[in-house]
Amino acid sequence: MNSKIGIEGIKIFAHHGYYEVERLIGREFILDIYIDINFDLAGKTDQLSDTINYEQVLIICKEEMAIASKLLENVCSRIAHRTKALTIEECVVTVRIKKQTPYLPIQMDQFFVEVTI
Repeated sequence: MNSKIGIEGIKIFAHHGYYEVERLIGREFILDIYIDINFDLAGKTDQLSDTINYEQVLIICKEEMAIASKLLENVCSRIAHRTKALTIEECVVTVRIKKQTPYLPIQMDQFFVEVTI
């Protein structure tokens, strides 16, 4: 498999975090999704039905990000599994969720969680 679809910089406001204040206030998260899938057929047919529809991936991201969670690991896993289920083709899905300026005693630009299934 040497084909990849990437959707980068998806910005979604959500209420995730271990601390109650994070879930209460919410913040913008940035998601990147990578799907390693053979899209040779789509390259020949020019048909959306022969590849993965990234609009459906965006809908999954929006729906799963709307469910408040303590851990980004949980959200990443849900998005990855639902994305993988969009196709009967063999594929590898990587989901990365970035939290900008997390509520921690040490200043940092961002924190991220990534899962590959």
